[in-house]
Amino acid sequence: MNHKKFRRLYREERLQVRRRVGRKRALGTRAPMAIPQGPNQRWSLDFVSDALVCGRRFGMLAFGQLRFRLGR
Repeated sequence: MNHKKFRRLYREERLQVRRRVGRKRALGTRAPMAIPQGPNQRWSLDFVSDALVCGRRFGMLAFGQLRFRLGR
């Protein structure tokens, strides 16, 4: 159904055509993350899931300590 027919049908039924909401944009500027100087200063969280050989699925919350970045 093209937009002209769509709007005509809505107008006949006295319905409101909902407008799409725009994308939220970040406000201000972001500050760079501080480089950790020692242990326990930066942590990461990740939810991982997998399946066993028998087909049963499971998931877990994995967290780790980030001290050094590889590839730098």
